[in-house]
Amino acid sequence: MADSAADKTSKNKKINRLTLAEIEARLEEIKKAEGRWQSRYARALLARKKALTGSN
Repeated sequence: MADSAADKTSKNKKINRLTLAEIEARLEEIKKAEGRWQSRYARALLARKKALTGSN
């Protein structure tokens, strides 16, 4: 039961608190599930990744 609670909290972590590795992992999950990055969540992750890497 404690494992599912830990999974739930990590799944609901705010985007601005995710590390670059966590963002890339979630983007891969979305790519496999949806096949593209058109959802609002995916676009927010991409924007955060861009901010973290300093890309223009």
